[in-house]
Amino acid sequence: MKKLALFLMFLIGMPYVLSYENVTLEYDYPSQVFVGEEIEIKVKLTNTAGNNVWECKVKIDKEKILDYVLPFIDFKVDEAKFKAPLYYKKHDEYGEDQVSLNIVFKKGIRGGTYTIPIVFSGRVGACKDGCIPLPPQEKKIKIVVIVPKPFLSIQTNKRVETKTDTVDIPFVLKNSGTGKAKNIVITTSPGELPTKVDLNSTELNPEEELGGKIILDASQLSAGIYTLDINLTYSDENYNNSGKKETVDIVVTKETTPTTMPPPENDKGDTYYAQGMQNLSDKSYEEAMNSFIEAEFHYLNAGDTEKALECRTQIEAIINLLNAEKEVESTDKYLLIIGLLIGSALSGIGLTVWLYNKEL
Repeated sequence: MKKLALFLMFLIGMPYVLSYENVTLEYDYPSQVFVGEEIEIKVKLTNTAGNNVWECKVKIDKEKILDYVLPFIDFKVDEAKFKAPLYYKKHDEYGEDQVSLNIVFKKGIRGGTYTIPIVFSGRVGACKDGCIPLPPQEKKIKIVVIVPKPFLSIQTNKRVETKTDTVDIPFVLKNSGTGKAKNIVITTSPGELPTKVDLNSTELNPEEELGGKIILDASQLSAGIYTLDINLTYSDENYNNSGKKETVDIVVTKETTPTTMPPPENDKGDTYYAQGMQNLSDKSYEEAMNSFIEAEFHYLNAGDTEKALECRTQIEAIINLLNAEKEVESTDKYLLIIGLLIGSALSGIGLTVWLYNKEL
């Protein structure tokens, strides 16, 4: 009885031993995909089992996929059968067949690496439908899922000069990311700089560009350098927001209308300036300084800043000259006092010597 049991166990186990790894499976699939992209998993079977194979198939084992991942996979084809029978050899070539499984990772899944388990089953033998089952095989394929993300940049001039009341600041938006950008908005700051944005779209596909311009009203701005911030906001397909900022220096210069006749204030400035030069020639420094001060005042009223600066230069030169003279005068007084003191001392010494000689 014991020998019979051992014999039956041998017969049961023998088919698996004989067919172990005799069927060769090759898998072909992409290593990474984008969300929403259909994935084809190709499975090639080569019959190296030593006999015909039957009822061979591959199937995605959904029970081994994580519960939180399963809702985000659309199984287009989750099971596929190979042709049967698949002959062992024909004209000295192994029998081959290929099938495909198809899935899609749906919107909402997080980017990362996911495992898809695939199991193989079949039968082998000369009898119809196969005599014994082939040992099952399992393949765990790993696929990197990429969630498309837009990445926008702003290309524009860093410095813009204008002499007119309005200036156009062109810019180009470029999407160098992998996803579509939506809800594109351009704003500027600070609010004290009056601007208007000209942009004809709020969406931008990957590897595409979008041009626009900012119109600045410079009519109320005085001459000077202003800093303008171009602020960009946008979102991806899942409404995750991103932003970008570029800074532009605006140089505003105002053109003045030339006049053929100088304004009256300029005439007065010329008169006082000429008087100051005459006083300076006569070495009447205080009178010269007063004349230049009057000339500077009238030049500023006339808007002639260049002539006003000339007056200021003359005034400062006179002040320096007067200060220098005071220092010389102080030095002379000091030397006079020292001389008197030394003279007195010498006179005293002489008188003492004379009295001494007289007593002798």
